[in-house]
Amino acid sequence: MVVGFEKAVSATKSVVTSAKKAPTTLSSDRVINFARGDPTMYESYWRQMGEKCTIVISGHNLMSYFSNAGHFCWFLMPELDRAIRRLHCVVGNAVVDDDRYIVVGNGSTQLFQAVLYALSSSYDPDTEPLSVVAAAPFYSSYPEETDFLRSGLYKWAGDAYSFDKDGAYIEVVTSPNNPDGAIREAVVNRDGGKLIHDLAYYWPQYTPITGKADNDIMLFTFSKATGHA
Repeated sequence: MVVGFEKAVSATKSVVTSAKKAPTTLSSDRVINFARGDPTMYESYWRQMGEKCTIVISGHNLMSYFSNAGHFCWFLMPELDRAIRRLHCVVGNAVVDDDRYIVVGNGSTQLFQAVLYALSSSYDPDTEPLSVVAAAPFYSSYPEETDFLRSGLYKWAGDAYSFDKDGAYIEVVTSPNNPDGAIREAVVNRDGGKLIHDLAYYWPQYTPITGKADNDIMLFTFSKATGHA
């Protein structure tokens, strides 16, 4: 036993010595950061497109926090609405009939929090906050985004697979799922449930498009569609 221990110590010293001799810096293309995604994978494509994709915004278009019927802000322009609908029609990843509303936000996080409020604002504030769940493994920021505003209307309740409370709830269905890429459907499937479908990765560069998503609430994001975060 003592001899074996001495060999183990010797081997450990050898590994430590080898590690000290190893280079301390690596080039950026040899390091994979799993902490947070950054949509720079599209940068080379947009550089190749050059001036074809240059967008010029007149200075007078950004003069107000608000909008009116005679002067549309960029995010209320009918042209943007038509372009978004046309994109989904070409790709075939979502139903975008004229009776559907398109809401533009500053990233999916803002829209996610807005949807949580919209779905829970009619909930009785004197009762326990509405539970928000997602099937594990789920996007790591969902808990933080849900509880960030410390709302009394809703709160993060964890894994949808283990959720067993009666009454109303909100389930976030991410498909393809982040982080494992699995195609997902709702798990809880109980009366009183409301669904948020996060379809950030439902684009042909990530997964086969097998049909048009047809859900009441569908979240998409430019960062995953085109790399423009």
